[in-house]
Amino acid sequence: MISVNRWVFRPPTEEKPGDATESQESAKEETASETAPDENAPEASAPASSDADPANAAENESMEAPVDEHDAEANNPSLFPVGEPLTGDVAKFFSGKTYLNHLVPRGGPVINMTFEPGCRTNWHVHHNAGQALLVTGGAGWYQEEGKEPQPLRPGDIINVPAEIKHWHGAARDSWFSHLLVPIAVPGASNAFLEEVDDKEYDALPPSGEEGESSIRSPFGDIAKLFGKK
Repeated sequence: MISVNRWVFRPPTEEKPGDATESQESAKEETASETAPDENAPEASAPASSDADPANAAENESMEAPVDEHDAEANNPSLFPVGEPLTGDVAKFFSGKTYLNHLVPRGGPVINMTFEPGCRTNWHVHHNAGQALLVTGGAGWYQEEGKEPQPLRPGDIINVPAEIKHWHGAARDSWFSHLLVPIAVPGASNAFLEEVDDKEYDALPPSGEEGESSIRSPFGDIAKLFGKK
């Protein structure tokens, strides 16, 4: 049997000009009704701020949180880690908190010392051998008995002679760090004495107002360590 496909031709209906306009307007109204948000629907409300994201909120809080003025690591003025707080009997000879990091613990030791603002040593004397102070950060002071206090800034090097009474420490408004390099010789010792007078210390200008500090070459001080002139 032969199947026959019958195709029925229907001529297109003719639309009048008015009908085309009405259909276009109807289509526009349907599209607008589909896309326009419902003002009463919950999703139509304003999008939540990015601060609502817990991750963003935590990040913003951390950016705005002030640095703890007593946090040694957060306020560390040096490239070297602050190390551990100074403890034991020797700690009583410092007016505040001091931190030690033994960079080279053996041989000729090299110790990074960090002072909180206002912290300084008592007057003291090194017997039989001096030491060097190499300032690595912040602002501080060094004074020998009978001389004016000397402001200290990063890059300054102090040669502390043996048998000279002196003190050193931070400015009252600045953290301060220096490398301590004792000259290791047999029989060397330290003798801590009275505290630095509070009135005299408080009379020192804050950091940035010490006036013109002396600019000197560190090579002369280094040479003195080896007995050179």
